[in-house]
Amino acid sequence: MKPDLRKLQGDDPADSYRLEDQVGYWLRRAYQRHMAIFTGIMGDLDLTSMQFSALFKLRELKAVSQTELGRLTGMDRATISGVVARLKRRDLVLYKPDPLDKRSRIIALTPAGETLLIDALRRISGVTELTLEPIGAAERESLRAILQKMG
Repeated sequence: MKPDLRKLQGDDPADSYRLEDQVGYWLRRAYQRHMAIFTGIMGDLDLTSMQFSALFKLRELKAVSQTELGRLTGMDRATISGVVARLKRRDLVLYKPDPLDKRSRIIALTPAGETLLIDALRRISGVTELTLEPIGAAERESLRAILQKMG
């Protein structure tokens, strides 16, 4: 038998709820702050944070399947598909035959993708620094550790 939530919380659930006490509210606010900073610093490169992540992983791994790239960057299948398609339209990535499976293709950076990524990498520490500016060094490490546990 399920407990009656109204009895546990009173007649009006809104009586015991405050939006500003919810972790999701503050995570969303922090994410919005981070994305505004990212866009401000990277805006002229016409590069989203997800595109940056994909380009970086491709540089790190040299070439990888789209499925694996999505897994490694924390993107679902539909999202990584769109990200790769937009990068390909800009000639930042290319498809190559998979040497291990002739039916599959792998994704790799183009020289233009490498050049854009280098420019973005020169700026990315500024994004992180400005995002974390309101908190001290010890809090930053705690925040990273907590977020890694949650992810």
